[in-house]
Amino acid sequence: MSAADLRTGAAILRALSAASATHLHAHALKLGILPSCLHLCSALLKSDAASGRVAAARQLFDEIPSRDVPLWNALVSAYACSGHPRHALVAASAMARDAGARPNCVSVTSLLSACTQLRSPVHGRELHGYAVRNVVDLDLPMLNALVNMYGKCGRLADARMVFAGIKVGMRSAVSWTSMINACSENERPIEALEVFEEMRIAGVKVDEVTLLAVISACAKLDCTSSLGDWVEQCALDNGFLQNTRVANALIHMHGKMGRVRRSCEIFDSMGFKTVVSWTAIIQALAMNGHGVAALVRFAQMLREGLHPDEVVFLSIINACGHSSLVNEVRQLFKSMVQEYGITPWMEHYGSMVDMLCKAGALDEAFEFVLAMPVKPDPVIWRILAGACRDHGNASLARRVMDHVISMEHDHDGNYILASNLYAADEDWRRVIDVRLDMGVRKGTSRGAIAASYVEVNDD
Repeated sequence: MSAADLRTGAAILRALSAASATHLHAHALKLGILPSCLHLCSALLKSDAASGRVAAARQLFDEIPSRDVPLWNALVSAYACSGHPRHALVAASAMARDAGARPNCVSVTSLLSACTQLRSPVHGRELHGYAVRNVVDLDLPMLNALVNMYGKCGRLADARMVFAGIKVGMRSAVSWTSMINACSENERPIEALEVFEEMRIAGVKVDEVTLLAVISACAKLDCTSSLGDWVEQCALDNGFLQNTRVANALIHMHGKMGRVRRSCEIFDSMGFKTVVSWTAIIQALAMNGHGVAALVRFAQMLREGLHPDEVVFLSIINACGHSSLVNEVRQLFKSMVQEYGITPWMEHYGSMVDMLCKAGALDEAFEFVLAMPVKPDPVIWRILAGACRDHGNASLARRVMDHVISMEHDHDGNYILASNLYAADEDWRRVIDVRLDMGVRKGTSRGAIAASYVEVNDD
């Protein structure tokens, strides 16, 4: 079989389904053309990684005695793209150490993706420095990856610097979108919209991902309806108003702006609705205090045959909780666990406790927390403690605060909360005990603290 035939086979492999690729892999082994053809090996490795078979990709890689830079790049990319960023960095180190191969533009771009997943600006800056020193020509994908990495890692100034270094005529939609996201994710939504306006002036075609970034930025602003209308018009002008993902984002944005009627209009006009669509409209109704309407939408979703996930249940539980639909929340939580077999997140438990506390069912809330199959986090205990304070339930407050302080004995706020709870009940002995414990934890002797209380009382 000629080299041209093998390259053709590799190209065909990239277009095959995962099952077909597996059969071809087995057939190539039988013919004995693996691991001699690096083109085919690289294509098989990428196919394995794209199908989530990372272990198979690594096994194939280890069977190849002579590995070139593209093959190493395929392994690094496989790890980075399949959510194994640390493995990607380890593979790159082995590439330089064992094979004596220097990472190129492709390598660095994949590694920047790994750094982004790890939220590691230190490794990202090291890669940036390596690229400047060792890569002759920094290509656009690498520069885009740098902007994205710095933005995701909270280094907006560095993202701006890299973006500014890309000539305006060279910037792609990915370049602009990366910068828009960097601004938005670092709490600069107005700057994100300014970058978007520059993009439009530059004549770069707006794609779906860009529009989603812009809508996300708008949702972070405490803005007027005119901005919502403007971004919706942008979606219409660019042919994305009927795009499901864009419609979902617009529903969420209008909901945050308080324009729940517009959210409902967009939702009702959608030809195809996903679970995310239903979640978006339920959240929009919930954040605007329409718990009953959210419950109606949830019932409609079930009639449509869609299977609710953890996020949908969290949204509808919060919606009903905000509207004091206590019995409905109890039923929803029970249904989530027993009918749908969903394991609750800590947020589900927290929402249940918050709802019960607001309804004044403190004893039920306390029993609910004690019966949790997972260890409650301090936030849940503090919600319960705060409710005890608000409802004047001193006996339960003491039991709750014992749990809170035992979990976070270094948290000053817990001692202050306990002191205030006991002071409200005029239990001054406990107030002094809590203050003594807090002082001792900070290194002050109990005797010195007690003496200060005596001096204050004497005065």
